[in-house]
Amino acid sequence: MATAGEEFFSNHFDRLYAYVRMRVGERDCEDLVGDILLRAIEKLDQLKGDPAAWLFAIARSRIADHYRRDFQLKGAGMNAFPVQTEMLEQRPEPREKRPLEELEAAEFRVLLQRKLAMLSDVERDVIAFKFTDGLSNIQIAQVLGLTPTNLGVILHRALKRLRESMLDG
Repeated sequence: MATAGEEFFSNHFDRLYAYVRMRVGERDCEDLVGDILLRAIEKLDQLKGDPAAWLFAIARSRIADHYRRDFQLKGAGMNAFPVQTEMLEQRPEPREKRPLEELEAAEFRVLLQRKLAMLSDVERDVIAFKFTDGLSNIQIAQVLGLTPTNLGVILHRALKRLRESMLDG
């Protein structure tokens, strides 16, 4: 029989890992995810409400701590650390692509990464929670402390900006 901590871990690990990896990159992801899950399991008895929203609130806080620590160590701000999307670059393809298709896909991923880095932290979080983690708008609003209506506006505007900037190249 699984403990509450083991069950919590198995239910949320994949989504949490994908979210953290998108925000900090592969190099720091495992340590950060381990730290987040450890903190969550230690405080599991304090859980009220949606477990995913609660866990991603912890993750968001730990990611901010990670960048603050890097800022202090390296003397660079959060904007010096672009959005990491190695997971897009390393995702296995369902079929073998021709060289031209591979080149186009690689160029698209680089462009998408640059354009995501131009969005605000909140906009990147909303997009990551929605499309990487599959959270509902209500869950995302809880994590970010927003009303669902405000979240909808932010998501709509972020996607519009991203789409327009992608089309501009």
